[in-house]
Amino acid sequence: MRVLITGFGPYPGVRDNPSGKLMQEVARRIGRSFHGVQAAGVELTVRYSRSRSELAAADDAFQPDAVLLLGLAARARRVRVEQFARGLDSPLQLDAAGAGGAGGSGRRSGAMPLRASGRVLPALAALRSAGISVHLSASAGRYLCNAVYAAALDRAAGRPVLFVHVPYPRPAPGAVPLHRSRAHRPRQAPLAAALSRIALNLVLQARRTRLAQFRLA
Repeated sequence: MRVLITGFGPYPGVRDNPSGKLMQEVARRIGRSFHGVQAAGVELTVRYSRSRSELAAADDAFQPDAVLLLGLAARARRVRVEQFARGLDSPLQLDAAGAGGAGGSGRRSGAMPLRASGRVLPALAALRSAGISVHLSASAGRYLCNAVYAAALDRAAGRPVLFVHVPYPRPAPGAVPLHRSRAHRPRQAPLAAALSRIALNLVLQARRTRLAQFRLA
């Protein structure tokens, strides 16, 4: 079984995107800890003209059974599990090349929002059991995250796909003065472990679906 994990690179105002580092850590944890599950991590460029084609290329090359997408919600105080994708992008939200979005949806006119094909309740439970504050979100915003999420769900073909927005993780002890540390931010290691569990849950969901189809056949 294969799981594709994506994160994003830098963009205006964010020189060091934690979603990329979390993607790498989650892929390492899965490869090291879960026998029979292969993980590939891909950092997507924060450019409207490239991110979706990079996702498609990674999907075609790796042929994953499940997809977990990670993005940064820079102003968030909690992790957000995204329930819907609308493919929105905004001309006011500039990408890493200084270009704005098309000002609408990258999907056909009038199309209904796409619902996550990965199960959201186990994702919430995995994060909460790690002591991480999380909530279910109905909007993935108007930046590339929403556009990429919709593209991934459009390509899902029955596979579990889920997008998780993360806030900045808490700095390591001693990295910044204690009074400047944000206590509400999740710690990096528990967050990576919980995201690894979410990725594994998506793989198990895909496996159960495959077994059910096999029995019906």
